[in-house]
Amino acid sequence: MFGKLLVTIAMVAVIWFGFQYLQRLAELKELRRLHRSRPSGGGTSPRPAPSQVQDLVKCPACGTWASGSAARRCGRADCPY
Repeated sequence: MFGKLLVTIAMVAVIWFGFQYLQRLAELKELRRLHRSRPSGGGTSPRPAPSQVQDLVKCPACGTWASGSAARRCGRADCPY
């Protein structure tokens, strides 16, 4: 009785892990297919162009931060912008 139960559990485990293995192989095959069809442009995520990145400057009068090109007066008399 115990032997039949053990064999049944072993068969279910073999079938279960076999299906998982086959599914993983199919996923890897699909990923390889997608990777080959993607145009070669370098990495997976595009890098921002240098014009999109701006340094922030701190206003010495009020302490707020603004991009260098968009810095404007904060309303204080000693504001350099």
